[in-house]
Amino acid sequence: MVRNPLVVVSLQEKYPDSLFIRGDIQNKQDCINWVQETINRWGRVDNLINNAAITGPCGKLEDLKFDEVEETFQINLLSPLFLIQKVLPYFLKQKSGAVVNLSGGGATAPRPHFGAYGASKCALVRFTESLALEYPELSFFSVAPGAMRTPMMEGISKISEDKIGKEKEEALRRMQEGGEDPNKAAELIYWLCENRPKELNGKLISAKWDSYLNPPMTGSKIPFWTLRRVDESLFKSLKDSEGNS
Repeated sequence: MVRNPLVVVSLQEKYPDSLFIRGDIQNKQDCINWVQETINRWGRVDNLINNAAITGPCGKLEDLKFDEVEETFQINLLSPLFLIQKVLPYFLKQKSGAVVNLSGGGATAPRPHFGAYGASKCALVRFTESLALEYPELSFFSVAPGAMRTPMMEGISKISEDKIGKEKEEALRRMQEGGEDPNKAAELIYWLCENRPKELNGKLISAKWDSYLNPPMTGSKIPFWTLRRVDESLFKSLKDSEGNS
């Protein structure tokens, strides 16, 4: 489902046997129609990839328009969750299905001046972890694609430095030199949807950094590739696990 009609035309020409639907992820009825048209066409839905996102307002909180903060959470968090809720009945009936949620910069570390974007993506990653535990028979993954040369990056490069600090310089550099290879993220997402590895269910996987074909959490008590607070309680839990193993 895409918003830009020109993109739909070019994609239809390239993939004539595929189904492309124009819609707005903020519009609940558009999301419902997307799911229903998919079912009408193929009788099932196997994978959901939540890729739509916006940068949202940039700068310090006191300078942000709050309705733009709300819109960021709507597009980056609430709308993907709504889509997941609508495909879940089909996944459960089929006893199979995979969801891939695209994470982004700020999901695992503070990102000053991009607080709304980072917090919305962090919430999406945490919800993904929870869904993997709620529905262990299905597959839920978060993917960090890396900083790619995209329209989002181009938009960041045009924001004034007094609003985003050093991030402007980094965005300009990536626009000039190129960002991360998008094929790496595409290959990871395809592999997750095809294989649905149980050992990676609920994990946040980096297309650039993680050796997902040989994940480090195999046989380990350490919660790799998850959102965790490192404190005494975590260390105690790890020690207790080692003592009981």
